[in-house]
Amino acid sequence: MAENWADTTRTVEYEKAVTFALNEMPGKLWPLAASVGAGGGKKVQIEDRFDDLYAEEISERNGDTRNTDPDVNRRWIVKPKRAGVAPLLDPDDEMSTEVGLQSPLATGVAKAIRRFQDDKFLEGFYGTAYTGEEGATAVPFKAANILAADYSTTGTPSGLTTNKLIRLKRMATSAFVDLEAEKLHMIVTAAQIEDLFKITQYQSADYNTVKPLADGKLVDWMGFRFIPAEIDNPKAYKRSSGLTVDGNGYRRVPVFVPSGMHRRTWLDFKGKLDERSDKNHSLQIAGYTCAGATRLLEDKCFQMLCIEAP
Repeated sequence: MAENWADTTRTVEYEKAVTFALNEMPGKLWPLAASVGAGGGKKVQIEDRFDDLYAEEISERNGDTRNTDPDVNRRWIVKPKRAGVAPLLDPDDEMSTEVGLQSPLATGVAKAIRRFQDDKFLEGFYGTAYTGEEGATAVPFKAANILAADYSTTGTPSGLTTNKLIRLKRMATSAFVDLEAEKLHMIVTAAQIEDLFKITQYQSADYNTVKPLADGKLVDWMGFRFIPAEIDNPKAYKRSSGLTVDGNGYRRVPVFVPSGMHRRTWLDFKGKLDERSDKNHSLQIAGYTCAGATRLLEDKCFQMLCIEAP
């Protein structure tokens, strides 16, 4: 068996097209955050959030002015380490193929960077956020915003159900999320998609503008936008796939509105093409990024716990 990609590719002739192994199409999740920033130091202040103000009645004539001192919550994001991917292309390997390897390898490098950024989005959703004057106060995911696996079926955990969707909308509305301005986004794996297609109301044109079963495509429903992504697969989401399951083995389905998430790039993408004299002038095709994401407002991010039937 070949030890690496070069040993494999130089022993065969290529057809006229090159493909990559099946994987999640990158760049799905990273653009979902409405709040976007670039650059900064090791720790970046994202925003100062002031509490709403309320007018009080004045009870005396010519009395002293009652000063109002609003509370402020300062939100931060911590700069992550830079990430990179850098395959080497040996001249002999390239000469022994019918199709130059540089182009497909360059495409693969770009996809690897986008896939990493999607991974960081999920890390930011599930992970610790930071607040305080200097960003020293850790903020975990809000426990009250996690919908139990057995909601409406007490003692019997279930997958994605109509009752859970209805409850999530209530949770968001009760937290003053403006659902007229933004849709709730839900990242669903194949298991939740299967659950959806089994819901009679979702199938029926009486409750939907289209018939989802006609072509098997996901459609928006009940004010939710469903984004298909196999977030439990470490091949596609190497860093965050372990975060998508809780201690009981339930899927932690992400639900949020875009304004609840912030993404920041210190370096979006930088590609390099260098001839390495120390490697017998092999060509190094490299790509780098430095990016991270975080929850911007806890009350705009939720989790639906689901079982995933085999």
